[in-house]
Amino acid sequence: GNWLMVRAANMKITVDKSDLRIVNVSGGGCPDVPYLASLLMGRRLDEAQPCMDAGQQTLCGYALQLAFNEAKSRLCVQAA
Repeated sequence: GNWLMVRAANMKITVDKSDLRIVNVSGGGCPDVPYLASLLMGRRLDEAQPCMDAGQQTLCGYALQLAFNEAKSRLCVQAA
């Protein structure tokens, strides 16, 4: 399909494969998930700030970082 969804624990990140833009962040239950989603949604994988760099040291932030890293790995995206 046109999108790649990667799941880590209870967090999911979905990326449009045509332009590498993050189109959805879902899951969790932590109060910081909306903030983390606002940092990532609409940005390209190679431009987005990693969750752990944003100072979010929660379980949801960690799981989302794992999903973010896996999406980059699967789509062969190098860090900017």
